Amino acid sequence: MLTENYRLNMPGSGKFRVGAMGTVSGVLRCAVMAATLLLTACVTTAVGPEHPGTKVTFKSPDPEKWTGTRVFGEKRSIFRCKPLACPENSIVSIRTAPSPTRSPDSVALQKFAQEDAERQMAQTEQASAEAVGRLRDLTLVSSRVLKMKDFPTVHWEYRATGTNDKPIYIVRDMVFAGNTLIDVISTSLGVEVARRNSSDFVDVMEIEDFAPPAVTTIRQ
Repeated sequence: MLTENYRLNMPGSGKFRVGAMGTVSGVLRCAVMAATLLLTACVTTAVGPEHPGTKVTFKSPDPEKWTGTRVFGEKRSIFRCKPLACPENSIVSIRTAPSPTRSPDSVALQKFAQEDAERQMAQTEQASAEAVGRLRDLTLVSSRVLKMKDFPTVHWEYRATGTNDKPIYIVRDMVFAGNTLIDVISTSLGVEVARRNSSDFVDVMEIEDFAPPAVTTIRQ
């Protein structure tokens, strides 16, 4: 949970790639052990001009500051800021999934950001609750479309109340990177800290994207 005292200090950090992942769970300690053992077991298929596709490599922006674990059976990792290493208690989760399209239409993306906000709010609450505990009064504060790493991104900001009645801020960036959708959810007791953490994790991502060759039409 995000409380004044840090309750979890998991060992392990390093570079993460899209693939099978391990978990942090307050209930299943064996899952935590499995996550630690699997930190280096994740690989991806190579991409390049001869093999079109998208490969995403993500890691902690500062291994001395963050510890990370993979969620078992999911393409998701959770990073927790070490005690006293952040201005406010902070957690960042990163999930990858196939993107519905390589090139989202700007108008359609803007509509998605606005009209789909309620459904995405429910998913955000679930993902954040897994990391910080039960939330109350989750409210969408803002929604907009921007660019991150030169890819179109939907940016949502939320405010909620935690179990200790303190405000919790959630910043969610959904990056449409070629064939891959990167979902970054940054949670903190400070809104500026949540924004900066999300930006820091996206900044250090390595995204290799190779579009398939254009289809040529042969006229007869």
